[in-house]
Amino acid sequence: MKVGLIYQIYKFSKSFLSVGLFLVMGLLFTFWLSGCGAINPGKWKGVETTSSDEYYYLVKDVFLSPGSAYAAKDNFDHNVNDSVNLYFTPRNETNQYTAETVWYDPSDQEFRKIRTTYDTKQESKQGINRSSHGTTRVQSIPTMQLYNHKPGLWKVELFLEGKLARRLTFTVR
Repeated sequence: MKVGLIYQIYKFSKSFLSVGLFLVMGLLFTFWLSGCGAINPGKWKGVETTSSDEYYYLVKDVFLSPGSAYAAKDNFDHNVNDSVNLYFTPRNETNQYTAETVWYDPSDQEFRKIRTTYDTKQESKQGINRSSHGTTRVQSIPTMQLYNHKPGLWKVELFLEGKLARRLTFTVR
């Protein structure tokens, strides 16, 4: 009787230990994946939503960044950041298209429009080759100009071929 009970306890503890060990190994593996950089998805944005008037499918990626850094940011200090850059990658680039950004100050008044036409022929003459996955484009404005005009919550709208692709907000202080 004692041997049977001891065997039952041994069998239970062995299965309990293997399940516990499995759970511990699973947790360790999860922490390793998320923290070690083996898989680094970058800043996770979650599910991005856009306004109903935005044609979100016109761009693969769009974000604001300071200077030449390729990292998304939405707060810009005029003492630290030289410029506010709007990076965007159009989806399905045509041979010639126009991109326009409209910058609005905190009182929602239009501050500046930047309009650029991208043409494959002109780019090839300059030695610029488009990527088959989409070419990243940049439109910039100096942070100091924005701050001198009016610090606060700014807005920029990106239009591709006259259609609103995205609207982003950012702070200038």
